[in-house]
Amino acid sequence: MRPILATTSAVLLTGILGCRSTESLAPGGLRQVTVQGLEQTVQLIPVEPQSGQGLRIVSVVANRSSGPVTVESRMCGLDITGNLALVMNYARCAAYSRSLVLAAGDTVTGSDIRVVSSPPGQYTVLVRQLVQPEAWVEVPVVVH
Repeated sequence: MRPILATTSAVLLTGILGCRSTESLAPGGLRQVTVQGLEQTVQLIPVEPQSGQGLRIVSVVANRSSGPVTVESRMCGLDITGNLALVMNYARCAAYSRSLVLAAGDTVTGSDIRVVSSPPGQYTVLVRQLVQPEAWVEVPVVVH
């Protein structure tokens, strides 16, 4: 697996991964969260969607430890919850997750596309890519 480079949008992101974890501000305004040597970054595209607009959620988990780490990662989409109403408007594959070993420096990427159905306001989305170790990232979202 190849490392994924950060894309264009800067995202305001706060994180919760497993137990309370260390947070740091990455270049481009992304907050990255680390637990057990794994660092997860979540991006929303667009950063501030409009009601009725498609929202792409991209999650990248990187192994920042010095050795391999076994993870179970979502395959077809991400687990998404929170108080932002999102509608899935496409069919997705039936697979849920896969187990893989991330070597030091390797990454695994997951993404999902939903349509925002909440009215304008401030919301929170919780995003999970890793099933094991369980990891959720909390993302504040402003809908216009």
